[in-house]
Amino acid sequence: MLMRQDMQSTRNIGLPRLVLISAFRVSMLWDLLTTFLGSLLILNGIHFIAIGLSLVGTLIAGAFNFSTRSIWGSGRIKQREIYLLRLAWVMAVLFDFWTSFICNVTYVALGRFELGRPAAWDFMMRLTWDQHLIVLVITLFTVMSPMMVGVIRKRNPDFLA
Repeated sequence: MLMRQDMQSTRNIGLPRLVLISAFRVSMLWDLLTTFLGSLLILNGIHFIAIGLSLVGTLIAGAFNFSTRSIWGSGRIKQREIYLLRLAWVMAVLFDFWTSFICNVTYVALGRFELGRPAAWDFMMRLTWDQHLIVLVITLFTVMSPMMVGVIRKRNPDFLA
């Protein structure tokens, strides 16, 4: 019974939408992980405060990123409040991008992930131009993923058909 219901909901959703939303969800998980680990790298250590700041920063950035449609859509919020909310959104997305970028650069430069090492500019100098491009593109796509999940989940299932 449950399998039949899942099959029917898959048919109603459409294969292109299902593939796209699944890809964005997996990418969203990678974004959360790289934001958390990138924060730890920037804070240079694994201790209670670094873990707490990284966790809170990751959750806030993820929540703002996921709520992009609500924040930037037309709302009934007072203008002052919406400007403050949008400013916080910009800061959260920049935080998300920078921490994810640092994590990806560090991993590609070292070929492994080591916490407790300072996130140094020399890691960026170790990468080739092609590696920089790949890290930049992957980071951009992963940072966009929570936004896209937030947008697609509310859409008509046939918008990609």
